[in-house]
This record gives sequence, structure tokens and C-alpha cells, in this order.
Amino acid sequence: MMSATETAAGLKSPPCRCLRTKNAYGTSPQSAENWLPGVHASSSYWCLLTQGPAGPDENYVHLARCGPGRSCYAAPED
Repeated sequence: MMSATETAAGLKSPPCRCLRTKNAYGTSPQSAENWLPGVHASSSYWCLLTQGPAGPDENYVHLARCGPGRSCYAAPED
């Protein structure tokens, strides 16, 4: 059975803890299971480190792009 993270966004790992989006459930990846189901393709994202649409690696941030494969990825804290 897939977790809420996998089901909601097709992700196999949690998003970077620095990824933010505005929605009714909050902006923190620590509560990703709660807010991922409400995320739409048209959602706006920003990086907490740069406060902009690109991360420290100068690539755009997005739920589908901010995973372990990026050099700036920070795993969610337990």
C-alpha cells in the first residue's frame, strides 16, 4: 500500500523540507501527508533558503523536482 505522499503526488520520497507552498493545510513538508492531497498542478512554490522560485542550485522548485536527487535537498526532520 502506498503512503499519502506517494498517492497524492506520485512521489516515492518526501519533498525537501525547504519547499513551501501556500494552501489551507499549511506549508511545512513535515506535515506533507496532510497538505499533499490539496496541492494542485497550478500551485506556486518557493524555497525557504532562497525565498524565491529557484533553489540554491539555481533550478526551479516544484513538488515534483525537490527530491533527494538535488544537491540542495534537505530531508524532513523526524
